[in-house]
Amino acid sequence: MQVTSKETYKVVRAILRDRKFKQYQISKKEKITFSLVNRVVNWMVSRGYVAKRQGYYELVSTGAIFSLFPIYRQMKPYETFDVALKEKEALGLINRKAALCLSSALSTYDDYYRDSAIHAYVLDEDIVDELKHLPKGFTHVELYNEDLNDEDFEKKGGRMVTSKIRTIIDLFCANKAYAAERLIKKEWIG
Repeated sequence: MQVTSKETYKVVRAILRDRKFKQYQISKKEKITFSLVNRVVNWMVSRGYVAKRQGYYELVSTGAIFSLFPIYRQMKPYETFDVALKEKEALGLINRKAALCLSSALSTYDDYYRDSAIHAYVLDEDIVDELKHLPKGFTHVELYNEDLNDEDFEKKGGRMVTSKIRTIIDLFCANKAYAAERLIKKEWIG
């Protein structure tokens, strides 16, 4: 099951988001055919990631589902810059034209893990030209192209960031699953 294909991803995201669900609800809410939802859910049940309960399904292995994403997807920046701006100034510049991701988005949801680099999905290509023309410095910026679903961006604290689920998926795909541990425990294990 390729969890990164556009429609399958929507089903997997809904399962992670809802935790307890009915196939029909996912099909209707995500506007996906019931047959695809059924195929994905049955595959997850056969692997033990989701359990069939009386009248509904329940997510039982969150970490296993997140671990599927790096099989099909790797986080590789398409542009990197080292600019002579303070981190706050760089964030202000990026804020208008990009959505924070990876550890930059993680700091919105959990203040424990810190990364000195700024990671963001490009929303407006003008940001690349602006960063190219800045003098070299010590603030590291990595830019990525959005490749799963642009509905995963939300506004938090005046900034565009990836959702909690997408942030964790991205961290797993960037080989930084350890950074997502606290957020996973907080959201899914309680």
